[in-house]
Amino acid sequence: MTDNFIQRVARGVIIGILASASVWAITLWLWPGVFDAFESRSLDIRYRARLGSLWQERNGAPIDDIIIIDIDNRSLDKLGQFNQWPRTYHARLVDYATQGGALAVGFDLLFLEPQRDESEDQELLKATINNSNVHHALTFSSAEPDAFLYPMDAPPEGFNADRFTLPANQYNYDFITMDRFDGKMVDLYNAAAGVGYANFSPDNDSVIRYMPMYIKFADQLYPSFSLSIVLGALGASTKNIEFTSKGMLIHPPGAEGQTALQIPLREKTKMLINYQGTFQTFRYISYYDALMQRVPKEVFNGRIVLVGTSAAGLSDIRPVPFQDAFPGVEIHANIIHNILTQNFIRQPNLFFSVISIILIAAIISFFGIYLKPLKSSVITISVLGIYAYLSVALFSQYGYWMEMVRPMMAILLAYLFVFMYRFMHEERDKQKLKNMFKHYVTASVVDEMLQNPELLKLGGDRRYATALFTDIESFTTISENMQPEKMVSHLNEYLTAMTNIILKYEGYLDKYEGDAIMAIFGVPVEQPDHTKRACRAALDMQNELEILRKKWKFAGKPQFHTRVGINSGSMIAGNIGGTERFDYTVIGDSVNLASRLEGVNRSYGTSIIISEYTRNELDEPFVVRELDQIRVKGKHKPVRIYELLKYQENSLSSEIQKLLKDYADGLEYYREKQWQQAIAQFNKVLAIKENDIPSTLFIERCQYFMEHPIPENWDGVFDMQTK
Repeated sequence: MTDNFIQRVARGVIIGILASASVWAITLWLWPGVFDAFESRSLDIRYRARLGSLWQERNGAPIDDIIIIDIDNRSLDKLGQFNQWPRTYHARLVDYATQGGALAVGFDLLFLEPQRDESEDQELLKATINNSNVHHALTFSSAEPDAFLYPMDAPPEGFNADRFTLPANQYNYDFITMDRFDGKMVDLYNAAAGVGYANFSPDNDSVIRYMPMYIKFADQLYPSFSLSIVLGALGASTKNIEFTSKGMLIHPPGAEGQTALQIPLREKTKMLINYQGTFQTFRYISYYDALMQRVPKEVFNGRIVLVGTSAAGLSDIRPVPFQDAFPGVEIHANIIHNILTQNFIRQPNLFFSVISIILIAAIISFFGIYLKPLKSSVITISVLGIYAYLSVALFSQYGYWMEMVRPMMAILLAYLFVFMYRFMHEERDKQKLKNMFKHYVTASVVDEMLQNPELLKLGGDRRYATALFTDIESFTTISENMQPEKMVSHLNEYLTAMTNIILKYEGYLDKYEGDAIMAIFGVPVEQPDHTKRACRAALDMQNELEILRKKWKFAGKPQFHTRVGINSGSMIAGNIGGTERFDYTVIGDSVNLASRLEGVNRSYGTSIIISEYTRNELDEPFVVRELDQIRVKGKHKPVRIYELLKYQENSLSSEIQKLLKDYADGLEYYREKQWQQAIAQFNKVLAIKENDIPSTLFIERCQYFMEHPIPENWDGVFDMQTK
């Protein structure tokens, strides 16, 4: 395992921890309400996705362990307005359900005030006493001094609170506290098998997702209506309740060793409601049909019976995660079913949540650092999708609530932090790269390298490019006759002018070697026209040097004459050196040949020599003449060399055209060993250009070969003896 890989893993872990810490800081301290709202909404989405699977599990049949006697619109049509119903209706209903064997009968109706006809209240009281399985609902409220509703110190006089409640000071829990006890039917409450508050505790968006199991009033803990019915169905009381660090236990009375029922609680003793389905998931019977005994009483045998309403006009319709209008009585039915069947929504503990969020953020951070941005983006989006799918699937299949918002925030923050890290890291590298190359290439080339930093990796790639070498003729002699300070200043002026031309054509300035310059065209950024750029640069260098010589002559400074060698071919380009210190350069035979061609100029008295490989890629505007076919020192393969004369887009003068033709004809005669004809042609060139050194050189060769016979297999190649 490489150090680089380990470093990336370490960076990923660090960024993941930072992203996770940011998520926890945001969701726990900065905007906890916003987080809770979004997470709750994500729970609602999962509920909606889950409802279909629950319906399929039951094959469409309602849950009938709990029966809801529904004060529906039909009952109101048959029996009149609800507030005019005599309470004897409820008494008759209790008797009939109890005769059928109901475990418990719970009224999700509020009997707050006595009726005018006291006999009606007496009938309900009598049914409550006689059947001993009736549970009544209470409500508590907050004080409203402006409405003269002040806090109460105790429940109404005569209410037997100790029978139904627990002392609050014995438990280290944060309970919801209420100020007022609503209702005056003390005798009815005392006669009940159990009483519990029916108040719901909606979230900030008014959706009911939780139900507190206890609330605090006057230093006493009152159970919820649902919990009261569960206790009654089990034959238990509040004395069988035990609070633990994880929630609440109900110990069934009687049989020792029997497993206690566990209720997982959140803050303020809230139980997360595991809704089993939409409206009428539980069995509904119309109140009118039950009252008129149109259903057999055996239907109620061994079941819990809740009396409530689904009629919208009776104000017990609530928003739940998957429906905006849901009967409150069915919410209680869900809570009772959850407790008795131990069917709760499970959540991972805090430690697991922290570790999983750190882990997933670290993984995203690692891939963000290790991979290219596009691949890391695809992985991030994929992980988001997979996590969302798993969250929904686990909730639908197993009722397991994995947090969705915090992990997804961690994924996105980790990706954002990696983006910021890469941006700062790459900006630092880009600045370093700019500082490294700004003196060697143009800004446009630097920008291209910044977009493709792999061009500058340690090591090399084989590239097809053009190498250019320059050297000042007789520089050593010139420098010996000048003071060092003046020589350096003079040389710097020359090098600056030549460098500017190289950069003008976006060449890469590889190095200075004293008075020599090495430049490459086509690396590190590919240039399809690198041969043309190199040749244009060489011609401009000679033209600029001519201008400088006039200036230097006027100033009394030494004149520089430079020679240029150019070759195109395959070469290795890249960072060569150690891991800590290296240079970007090119190496290979093609580079060496360009260097040799620069020196060949001395023999032919030329300024710019290019190889046949460069010549083959030039078009008409470049004026060249073939000089010779040579074999440079240290090489076996011969190469044709050309003199680069000028770049001229318009037609050449007849004189130049004749010079080029006569020279080409002379070269052809030379290769055919027709020495006299060759000499004649080269003399024609000298008639046009008196000091044409290549023509003079070939005349001397022809004369030598006329006096010294050559082998029959002579190939016309001249072997260079010097570099």
